[in-house]
Amino acid sequence: MLWWAKDGKGYTTSLDMAEIYTKDDALSQHRCRETDIPWPKSYIDRRTSPAVDMQYVDIKEALKHTDIKLITPKKHKRDTYRCDGCGVFMNRFQYYGAPCGRCDCDNRH
Repeated sequence: MLWWAKDGKGYTTSLDMAEIYTKDDALSQHRCRETDIPWPKSYIDRRTSPAVDMQYVDIKEALKHTDIKLITPKKHKRDTYRCDGCGVFMNRFQYYGAPCGRCDCDNRH
């Protein structure tokens, strides 16, 4: 949702930066432009929670001047799929979705 910013500085998504209008001022604004909806502050406050948008955070930047060292994740071993009839290796889609192309065994699990 967008709100009018304080001091007429455009729009904002931050409630901390949003202008708080009196009921009369909000209704007056709504009469001038019906798309400006006068939401009651108490209603919005009950439905607000802090959030972090991950597109604006960077772990390298955040840890630059700390002594925190992250553990490098171990590579996950890929699952292997073999035909129940002849033992040929298959990809996951072949294994679960179609008969074996080599022995025609129905591997669909």
